[in-house]
Amino acid sequence: MSHAVRITTSVAISAVEAWCEANCKAPFDVRIAGLSDDLRRKTLELYFESAEDLTAFKDSYKTIGRPH
Repeated sequence: MSHAVRITTSVAISAVEAWCEANCKAPFDVRIAGLSDDLRRKTLELYFESAEDLTAFKDSYKTIGRPH
């Protein structure tokens, strides 16, 4: 996949994956790149087939996993 972003977050991986499943139009992949010692924060690598999906993710990132 040719479009990627690396994030560090305390949001559950399942929330990130759920957002991708609901919003991505092309294939994507979410990988764990690292965990903090207390396991609260994680570094994720997200890979997108589509540049549009990457842009949509970046635009929505701060609201993923947060109550609306």
